[in-house]
Amino acid sequence: KYFGICTMMVTMPGLPMFGHGQIEGFTEKYGMEYSRAYWDEEPDYNLIKRHEREIFPLLHKKYLFAGVDNFLLYDFFDDYGKVNEDVFAYSNRYDEKRALVIYNNRNSQTKGWIKSSVAYSTKNESDGKRMLIQKTLTDGLNLNTADNYFTIFKDNTTNLEYIRHNRELFEKGFFIDLGSYDYHVFIDFQEIRDNEKRHYASLASYLGGRGVSNIYDALNEVFLQPIHGILSELINPDMLKRFTEAYDNIFLNKQKTASDKLLD
Repeated sequence: KYFGICTMMVTMPGLPMFGHGQIEGFTEKYGMEYSRAYWDEEPDYNLIKRHEREIFPLLHKKYLFAGVDNFLLYDFFDDYGKVNEDVFAYSNRYDEKRALVIYNNRNSQTKGWIKSSVAYSTKNESDGKRMLIQKTLTDGLNLNTADNYFTIFKDNTTNLEYIRHNRELFEKGFFIDLGSYDYHVFIDFQEIRDNEKRHYASLASYLGGRGVSNIYDALNEVFLQPIHGILSELINPDMLKRFTEAYDNIFLNKQKTASDKLLD
């Protein structure tokens, strides 16, 4: 739960504030009026390493999260069509860079969709009156909703890469399965226009929403699927046994023929 809250702290607009000894895992809480710590505590190096792995890279991208002009907060709808208030989901943008943050603030599993933002107040350009509006996730991430566009992105928490069909994001939204206190920061969004052979459509279908260590390695797997299929039929325990038996029979026959010639 701590790292979920910490992830939200560094990815929300504004300045994140870390307490004394927070990163080191110290128990003693002391403030500015203390000239020194009174307890002799050892730093928790595993905790520090996890901060270095998951939190510090986000602080280096604070420019992406600090502004409010493109910030959107989203409703998370569960399988029953109800809004799950325990899940925080929001996006932000800076120039062409995008981020989507999702955190489940509860000790239970949930899954559902992110599609539309929470309604917020804005001025009507025509008469200056305030009104409530909502935006879609594709609006928040500024994605092309044409049928032949796909989006590739990376999860900062797991370092896995994903691909989604832009049209699906527009029509259905973003589906995610969240464990207890699960948190994800999706970054490095890039849009891809599919080619005539629909390779990226095949890749998205092949992965079925799964994350992979390298999306382009997975694309090569899709290219090589026909060859892999033939090899898997050839290289299996039954076929290898038949090859071994055939080789042994040929080898034994050759040995027998050679022995017969020597006897002659």
